[in-house]
Amino acid sequence: LGFGATASLVHPASGYMVARAMEVAPRVANAVAEEILALKRRDNNGQSTSSFRPGELDQVAAAGWGAVWPTDERRQRDFMHFGFELLCKLSPQELRDFFTGFFNLPLGLWEHFLSWRLSGIGHIYMGILVWASCIPRRFMIPMLIKSLPFLWPKLVYPAASRGDFEAFNLESVYYDARTEDSKVWEPE
Repeated sequence: LGFGATASLVHPASGYMVARAMEVAPRVANAVAEEILALKRRDNNGQSTSSFRPGELDQVAAAGWGAVWPTDERRQRDFMHFGFELLCKLSPQELRDFFTGFFNLPLGLWEHFLSWRLSGIGHIYMGILVWASCIPRRFMIPMLIKSLPFLWPKLVYPAASRGDFEAFNLESVYYDARTEDSKVWEPE
């Protein structure tokens, strides 16, 4: 079971990982512990056992991985990879235009993006908002053209293959799947 950098917890935009890893660690530990306890309780005679059958540790790893990357957070990560691929193709002037647009977003939107508190649908909303209203008009068509090669393999296909669309909370772009909170996060 990978964790930290080996589990891709590094934020593609900021490069930060430690806070994210510390935030995710308790839910991963709980998922792994629950799975191990469930496996230890099993036995044909109802007796607890200390050994694992072949393949059971895969179940433990799957439970841990599901806690590291729940569906909505995998969609967030897919969007971030799409954005990263696009940014790598931009010229220096286009990068300046992009980041001018990004930091012209409403404060809560880019703060949520950088802190992993933006929902999967919030990422899509943010991307459309950056493209449609925040970047200079001269950059709209080049940005769209440069994003085309990455739309299917980095955004559409991964988002569709994740399934579980009923987990999408369309009520709020700020919906946090971990805490089920839809308020705009503000530092204390």
